Amino acid sequence: MSFLEHQVIKADGVSCKPVSIRCSREKYRSFDGTCNNLQKPGWGRKGAPFTRIAPPRYADGIFSMPVAKSGRPLPNPRILSTRLFPDIPIPSSSLNYLNMQWGQFVTHDMMQRLTEVTDEGGIQCCLGEGGDVLPPEWQNDKCIPIKVPDDDPFYGYYGIKCLNLVRSVTTPRDDCSLGYAEQMNAVSSYLDGSQIYGSDKKQASMLRSKKKGRLREEYKTKAKRGYLPTVSDKSASCVLRNMSEPCYLAGDGRINQTPTLAMLHTLLLREHNRVADILQGMNPQWSDERIFQEARRVVIAELQHITYQEWLPLNFGESYFRYYRISPSSLYSHDYNADANAAIISSFATAAFRSLHSLVPDSIMTCPSNYYTAYLHKLSDHFQNPSLLETSSESFDDIVRGALAHVCSEADPYCSGDVTNLLFKTRRAWGLDLIAIDIQRGRDHGIASYNNFREICGLRRAKTFQDLSGEIPQDRIYALSQLYECVDDIDLFVGGVMEQAVHGSTLGHTFQCIVAEQFYRTRVGDRFFYDNSEMPHSFSTEQLRQLKKASIARLICDNTDVIYVQRNAFERESPANPKEHCDNYATIPYVDLTVWKTNSIFD
Repeated sequence: MSFLEHQVIKADGVSCKPVSIRCSREKYRSFDGTCNNLQKPGWGRKGAPFTRIAPPRYADGIFSMPVAKSGRPLPNPRILSTRLFPDIPIPSSSLNYLNMQWGQFVTHDMMQRLTEVTDEGGIQCCLGEGGDVLPPEWQNDKCIPIKVPDDDPFYGYYGIKCLNLVRSVTTPRDDCSLGYAEQMNAVSSYLDGSQIYGSDKKQASMLRSKKKGRLREEYKTKAKRGYLPTVSDKSASCVLRNMSEPCYLAGDGRINQTPTLAMLHTLLLREHNRVADILQGMNPQWSDERIFQEARRVVIAELQHITYQEWLPLNFGESYFRYYRISPSSLYSHDYNADANAAIISSFATAAFRSLHSLVPDSIMTCPSNYYTAYLHKLSDHFQNPSLLETSSESFDDIVRGALAHVCSEADPYCSGDVTNLLFKTRRAWGLDLIAIDIQRGRDHGIASYNNFREICGLRRAKTFQDLSGEIPQDRIYALSQLYECVDDIDLFVGGVMEQAVHGSTLGHTFQCIVAEQFYRTRVGDRFFYDNSEMPHSFSTEQLRQLKKASIARLICDNTDVIYVQRNAFERESPANPKEHCDNYATIPYVDLTVWKTNSIFD
């Protein structure tokens, strides 16, 4: 059976049926993203295909892994990782750990790809625990393992010769048209808090308390504030030292990847319940459903405001993002465009946004309330184990303070060994290589070459390696020329990371172009975006003015016992960005929810 035939049959086991969704003009957004766009109700939904801004470079034009222009294999991803992305820790001059962690939180809101499995479970492409690559005749056709060289500087010590990797799940196009493979996004593409609330009705219902509009939470011994509920089967979701350690449940299954990711999830859970309590107190006539939906609306608006007005301009260039109206500055926006597909661009998901992996430091910091001492915990010792949040009654706040005080790494090609050698290390001495996986995943998705994207983003197409000199430093050009046969072979992820950052941004020209395109679409293609005007569901002028006071600093102040936070909480403390007391509402404004008070159940 050809891939094209497989794609048609795959949808329901018999034949592909074009997506058909009926919509009504609801005030509240759906959980799965359907009916956001009333003209194209399937756009951006959970299960929709990623989209593209450049044709893929599958070797057969349809699905097979890319090859070099000569027809020979592309460079080994592990060799590219070790040669081009060494572990040389360079701390950021201004950005803190919280800034890096918010990037992952936003990523999990907008996208998740799934890997292929069999009826029996996960697919194994390596012999034993990575002893070697399975012979081709034994491999599942979805295997794309990364072969580790015998002389590998890290894995060679442990005899590891294979890193297991399986192809991403593909999905038919909404209209069932034939063509090259498209991978599936397993969550809603919109920036809609799906990692908090879930991406379907069943999951969302499971997370709710069904009382007074609140989400489920658990209270621990001596804890003043609530924590996320725990999963029923901890061993399936976490790697714990004992079953008394926490393993959390949220709208996204990746929540337990690191303690600091779980910390942000907990902050947003607390924020929802804080808002719900205030709304219920002001409007006792409201039903549980209305309180929940209105609180959800407020929290999503805060999430969007923090991302677009604080985080994006700080990381990718304030003047650039304002000039192109990616982060508009007026009170209301009039930019909604039903022709803009907010689906996630595959090159954004597998390359441009994944370049932020270079920001990840090798440690998590905890700070007691006096800030006089700090403790560093090896990141790789806490993958899939969020227990640092609950080692004492003060632990959660200690981690928040640590995220505010600790620096992230500089945006450059240097990556921590905790992510290139020890990713998701459990009880073994070694883990996976995130950078090698990023490179191989880009090939799995058939992402066009770096040179193609240079052209799309307005740069001159390179004919020789030396033509890259306007954007890539000379030493990196030399390294690329030693690893790739041809300039046209350079993977987008690799070439994009090698570029020098443009002024005011953590990214080079090509990745900034792709990231900007995605976040523009994410905003103008979202009918429910918080500052849209003249919609039946639009916030009132006073409500929107209040929502635009939201900040990551206020989120921390309102949902922890941390009392001093720098106003620009994604940046390190400095003379220009000192810590402020949470009660100083002039420097850390609060969202006044009294403008949500109504006098009738029909308002």
